[in-house]
Amino acid sequence: MIAKSNLIIATALLALFSCKETHTGSLKINGEIKNIEAVMAQYPATFKSDSIKLFLYEVPFGTEPIQLDSAFVSRANQSFTLKGQVKGEGLYDVVIENGPMIPLVNDKDNLNLTIDLNNKDNYYTVTGSPVSNKLRDFIFGYSERSIAANNAFKKLDSLKMYSASDSVLIQATGEKNQSLLAVNDYLKNTLIKIDHPIVGAFVLGTASNTLAEAEYDSLLNKMAARYPADSSLKYLQQQLAVRNSAVPQSPPNSWIGKQAPELVMPDVNGKQVSISSFKGKYVLVDFWASWCGPCRAENPNLVRAYNQYKDKNFTVLGVSLDKEKSNWLEAIKNDNLTWTHISDLAYWDSKSVGIFGFQGIPYNVLIDPNGVIIGEGLRGEDLMITLSKVVK
Repeated sequence: MIAKSNLIIATALLALFSCKETHTGSLKINGEIKNIEAVMAQYPATFKSDSIKLFLYEVPFGTEPIQLDSAFVSRANQSFTLKGQVKGEGLYDVVIENGPMIPLVNDKDNLNLTIDLNNKDNYYTVTGSPVSNKLRDFIFGYSERSIAANNAFKKLDSLKMYSASDSVLIQATGEKNQSLLAVNDYLKNTLIKIDHPIVGAFVLGTASNTLAEAEYDSLLNKMAARYPADSSLKYLQQQLAVRNSAVPQSPPNSWIGKQAPELVMPDVNGKQVSISSFKGKYVLVDFWASWCGPCRAENPNLVRAYNQYKDKNFTVLGVSLDKEKSNWLEAIKNDNLTWTHISDLAYWDSKSVGIFGFQGIPYNVLIDPNGVIIGEGLRGEDLMITLSKVVK
């Protein structure tokens, strides 16, 4: 599930989708940040020299966001304008530096955006863009149900940790299952009603985390049949074909049962950190990046696993394929990834790719205290089930 934050789903999924090359033109966003003190209260790091910096990013498929423009707001002037040349209709981010991110669709050339963090249930509004409002409505509805499901998962984890009675655990498990059912019902009902491919692809990217494979496959194929020319839906279908084919997407020779290879990279402070330095612990080496949508969607599961097992001789080592250190550090902070992180900031030229041979992220390996790999590609409940068996 996706943890509550003002980033909501945006940081988790935007890197999945490409722009539709239907027209070439410009995008202009006129905006205002109301109750600027609320931004200061929730995100103190956003203020620099008594002002807040905003960015406009294009979010192309499979790579890092491209900055198009930036602007400043202050107590004296809380309005801003962001502009950029665009190649087609697609997803764009308005980002408050060290703060929340807001996804928009440029179905119109001129949009108006109002941000008010005092209004927690309705913290941004868009005028001039019907499609952006469809996306916004989905995000807010999903966030409400996702928060309830996260709370149910946390409650069950806590009860297990403190050895609650069977009857209490059965009740909490039922609550967890019902909350997850509510999330999936909302996703399925939304996908049936959606009438725009970009929003549909966004919702499908979210649904891939919790829907059963057969349900997801059926909904994706129906959506793609309705919008056969959409590039983002084509991409999701390509991923589906890869998943259903016999071609392995992890390294051709499984790492399981083999000694973990050495990998040494600088951490966030420039200190060299090696995988071998964690010998004696169970360590999940997680390969990810701030620009990787599926990675960001998986991060709440990693946080849950880390919090449950960190006091039981288990830890996580994050290995990032980022290029920009600021984006890497911001994602670590926003996703509450409180374990050790390393990166050579070399994107797909990272030496971690050559050493471990993975072809896509997120990817991970689980290493036992003797340095032997005992799991790989563990995500969601598969990770929790594996850890429950091996970490005592």
